[in-house]
Formats: sequence, C-alpha cells, structure tokens
Amino acid sequence: MPEYRLKLTEEDIDDSRQSTLQELYGFIEKMNGRSLAVIDLDPLQSAQWDEEGDIDYQDEYGRQIVQQVNDGATETLVIRNSDGLPVALGALDPATGWQGLGIDKRLRPEIAALLQNDAADFE
Repeated sequence: MPEYRLKLTEEDIDDSRQSTLQELYGFIEKMNGRSLAVIDLDPLQSAQWDEEGDIDYQDEYGRQIVQQVNDGATETLVIRNSDGLPVALGALDPATGWQGLGIDKRLRPEIAALLQNDAADFE
C-alpha cells in the first residue's frame, strides 16, 4: 500500500492562520471593557506550559489560576509566559463559567502587540 502525504499549500496555512486569528480577535473583543487580571508564569511554568506529555500543564495551571482570580470582580484573564507573551486568554461567562482559549506559539507576538495596543480598553 503506498504512503500518502498531506500536502499543505501556503494558501491553506494562511487560511488556517487567518481563521485562528479571527477566533482570537473575537475572544479579545468579548473581553473589552471588562475587569482584567494579568498573570505571569514563572520560567519553569512557562517551559512546562508548552510541553506535551502525561501532564496537561495548560489545564493544570489554568485551573489553578482561575481559582485564584475567581473573586467575583475579575471577568477576564490574560496568562503570559516569562517572556511577557500571552499564552492563553480567559473570560467569565455568567451562564457557563470561565471559558479559555490558548494561543499558538507562532501567534503570540501578534496577539501581544494587539493586547498592548488595546490595553486602554481593558482599564
């Protein structure tokens, strides 16, 4: 049986990137004007955040962080790595609770710039 390979064109990659960015932009738009907490991971947590293996550090750290900021006043959340780049976003939905969205490594600088530009909207 012959081996099959998936061939991605630049157009496919661009479409996927644009779709992901639109999802992130939509999530950020929902965060605008709401109380925000910014959490910075330490270097060890930052390294573990992107590890794949038996432990899902994103889920583990995300749950711990949400417990810490779930004070009734905080409605949105930006989790940043030790380099200051956003690795995840969170927003409190009154009906369903906290919703989160991870940020792909390749998109973090772009989202960081967007968040920096929109920082006044979060105040």
